[in-house]
Amino acid sequence: MLQREQIDYLLVNAYNAAIRAGARIMEIYNSDDLGINLKSDNTPNTLADREAHALIKQYLGQTRIPILSEEGRNLLYEERGTWDLFWMVDPLDGTREFIRHESHEFTVNIALMVENEPFLGVIYVPYFRKMYFSDMERGAFVKEDVVPDAQADFAINEIYQGAQQLPLAEKKNTPIRITHSRMNNSKDADRFVELVREQAGAVEAMPVGSSLKFCLVAEGTADLYVRTTLTYEWDTAAGHAIAAAAGAKAIDMIKQRTLKYNKNELENPYFVCKSKYIPDLIPSYSPNL
Repeated sequence: MLQREQIDYLLVNAYNAAIRAGARIMEIYNSDDLGINLKSDNTPNTLADREAHALIKQYLGQTRIPILSEEGRNLLYEERGTWDLFWMVDPLDGTREFIRHESHEFTVNIALMVENEPFLGVIYVPYFRKMYFSDMERGAFVKEDVVPDAQADFAINEIYQGAQQLPLAEKKNTPIRITHSRMNNSKDADRFVELVREQAGAVEAMPVGSSLKFCLVAEGTADLYVRTTLTYEWDTAAGHAIAAAAGAKAIDMIKQRTLKYNKNELENPYFVCKSKYIPDLIPSYSPNL
């Protein structure tokens, strides 16, 4: 079991690593060359993805805790399956938003996994200078005006100074707000929205990019986040940590259980993240697979 001093030390490292990576991401975002290429699965990858990964890996290296990152080497389950403590990192979530220069909804995601469950979460939104962070003992928080800084070196008391605890809302929204992927929506997600509408009445759909959707549920700005297209564990771990610390639940739609991590295959199932103000039975759902 981690002690308070250890938890604070690890949060400090994740928080500063995210800001430093965000500073480099913004430099590249405002440059003339994003360094775009395609990975083996034909998804885009930019210079910002690669350099943010390198910065985070170097900074978190001082914790001597292994890292599982989207941009890292392909670790076999036989190696990582024995880990009881590790970092789960997506150095640039929302690469398509980053490339398009439209919504600016890209994030840096860092989670500390303890016994394969999200324990600490940090999500930095560098364009909007907004930081979400959590630990399962103290809760989830949001902080404004966190400037990208390549030399970020905040102490634990500075991290919490001026931060607001989540959720910010005190009840569910009317109408219920459902956030979904801006770039990767699907017919199954549309069907889910219709099921909620049948059960709860009016519904407002909110397309949003990246892991920011988890943060909106944690805030209470959105009530539900539905995802029925491909994601990987590094896409969800930090957001799951923040949402859970704010009282929300991230549920595997098929097996009706909390999302699992460090599986043999790192793909996530269809899932829904529900705010603390939404009953567990909204809605009963069996996707057409």
